[in-house]
Amino acid sequence: MSNHFKSYELILLTEEYFKELYNWNITEEHFEQYTCRPLKLQASYDEYVNNMTDSIHSTKEKNYILVKKDNNSVPLGKVRLFDYNPRNHSAEFGYYLPQQNRNKGLGSVILRKFINISFDGNDYNLNKLYATTASSNIPSMKLLEKHGFKVDGRLREHYWINGSKYDQCVYSILKSELIK
Repeated sequence: MSNHFKSYELILLTEEYFKELYNWNITEEHFEQYTCRPLKLQASYDEYVNNMTDSIHSTKEKNYILVKKDNNSVPLGKVRLFDYNPRNHSAEFGYYLPQQNRNKGLGSVILRKFINISFDGNDYNLNKLYATTASSNIPSMKLLEKHGFKVDGRLREHYWINGSKYDQCVYSILKSELIK
């Protein structure tokens, strides 16, 4: 693993990061490009804290923050595992980097570390990780493909972004496909 990867770590989300993550939410101008789910008006900070507190105490999801090892007080990105299916040993995940941290290789860092944590951990005994992205989100598609994810399928015209229709691409990686 390169020194670039070694200088970062993925840690479980704690309350100390809520304010910064909330600020990411209120300053992001293009959230509609990152989800096909209905957009809601941003909750108040108190509502956000309540939702996030519930989330980090959930046994059905895990939230991680990417930090530099020498400065773990500043979050650089986040990734969330959710929609865990114990019968099928699968889970969905989503990741996010704020605008100021994009195009710096941090997407690869967060994804590579997350894949390792997800499959190596005994919490879920996962066989499959999957993510979805809009067909217009070329950087996300390239990132997933770079790390061994394959296209499972497309939901046609599933995203409506600023009046345009895009497919939702479903990507996955199996534990057996990991490069050791």
